[in-house]
Amino acid sequence: MKADVKNRVKFVRWPAESEVREECQALQHLCLLIVEHGAPPPEQVSIYEDWVRPPIVAEDLQARVRQLAARAVLNEKPVLDPAGILYFREASVTLSLTQCEMLAPLISRYGQLVYRNELKDILERSGASSSSNAIDLHVMRLRRRLQLVGLAVRNVWGRGFVVEPI
Repeated sequence: MKADVKNRVKFVRWPAESEVREECQALQHLCLLIVEHGAPPPEQVSIYEDWVRPPIVAEDLQARVRQLAARAVLNEKPVLDPAGILYFREASVTLSLTQCEMLAPLISRYGQLVYRNELKDILERSGASSSSNAIDLHVMRLRRRLQLVGLAVRNVWGRGFVVEPI
């Protein structure tokens, strides 16, 4: 296992070190709870947490740590699922079909410029109006929806748009 991944995960005895767990939650640090003998596991765990009971085989521990790190990395980039739900960090929002079609290139190139003409082409293929005002209207509606999950659509004047965290 890479040392950097293991060093990013805090090992916390549960429930004895519950205050350390709370600190990890507040800071969104990766945390592997080691559930003490006889203690019930936590009722809920965040995307940044997992738990094990000792004794645990070294290979199983490494797998848990890798899985925890992978979940946290996935959580840093928005994910648009085929059902039209956008996930970002610990939030989600449902989008219309047109919003999904417009958002797909913005998410696939997250943090990078998507040209206005690309969005115009998407609207034309869907049969909707692709005028400049129509694009602006769709982007305005998309902005409102994305705000709910902590994302913003930034206008790059005269060129296009970029999706980024608020």
